[in-house]
Amino acid sequence: MASLHCVLKKSGESLELFGFEDVLKNIEEAINQPDFTPRSNIAIIAEPFSGRSELVYKISEMCRDKETKIFFSRLVSDDNFIDTLEKSGDIVLVDNCQYLFSRNIGGFEKLDIFLNTVASSNKLFITTWNQFSWNYLRFVYPLENIFPVRIELPRLGPEELKKMVMANCEWQMTFAEDVIVKNDQCFEFSEFPVVLPIIKRTFMIPIPRIDYFALKCRFQAKIWPSEQKDATSVEDRVFLRLKDVSEGNPGVAQAIWKKSIPSTKGAIKPEDIIKPQYKIDTNYSQAYMLYIILCRECVTIKELKGIIDPNANIDRWVYDLERSGLISVDNELLSIVPEALHSIVSYLKSMRLVW
Repeated sequence: MASLHCVLKKSGESLELFGFEDVLKNIEEAINQPDFTPRSNIAIIAEPFSGRSELVYKISEMCRDKETKIFFSRLVSDDNFIDTLEKSGDIVLVDNCQYLFSRNIGGFEKLDIFLNTVASSNKLFITTWNQFSWNYLRFVYPLENIFPVRIELPRLGPEELKKMVMANCEWQMTFAEDVIVKNDQCFEFSEFPVVLPIIKRTFMIPIPRIDYFALKCRFQAKIWPSEQKDATSVEDRVFLRLKDVSEGNPGVAQAIWKKSIPSTKGAIKPEDIIKPQYKIDTNYSQAYMLYIILCRECVTIKELKGIIDPNANIDRWVYDLERSGLISVDNELLSIVPEALHSIVSYLKSMRLVW
């Protein structure tokens, strides 16, 4: 199952990816190794919306008729995949391995079977993993031994994002300078909770965050007050802004672009690209639920109730997170809103739930 925010352009039966040329080259070399050469299983690790699934589709084109594809899109609840593994070809592509486990009693059984199969097989396994799930599991399982080759997907630069956006755009874009040169605030303050267990109280502490794009623009304006505009076209500044606010994540960039440029009317200006900002204020249990959604990428309310304290008001927490614009709910399937991804990660880092 491809992610909701694709980083590909479909031309006939072929898929075009942007920014993953070196990754594809390394994987192609691994696939084309001589049969007598020992094969090293591959783990592709990346945060949500980064194009893992699309990359697997592209890999499947490279090794057509030699591979077996397994695309997990929900938590694995049966043993059908085991039969598929046993009958698989020489190359096995497994997407979204974070759906093989759940952090509750008995929730690791499917993952145990899968990892034991991979470790004892002579086949080449190419797998993808949610970055935050991988970071948790590598302290529980010898993942580095089972998957000697680990690839972290690169963040895309302005030129790559520009190619991606324009390849999927059906109208002619025009660009213009900002109407007003804004005095952007280089520093913003967000409140983060600090728990003092001794007195059992939580305090909200203001933490400064730097808007590096605004700081860079102000610095450049000071150093090159007139030359800067001439040196960089307004079109390039639009996509530089998009890269900075999305942190180079292609799915996040697409979501921000769609929200920033909702219609084809008028020229696009750098200031049109919205910088997502969210105020997140939860207790530790609510933050842990948000962490589970981040790690799983797609989870049901029923599954959350099996992981979180059964006495917790999960339905209320889900409602609050959806109202805050942090998650989306579709037929009881919960997922992170793409443009909120990095705000959520920063918040969960402050709660020491991710690292």
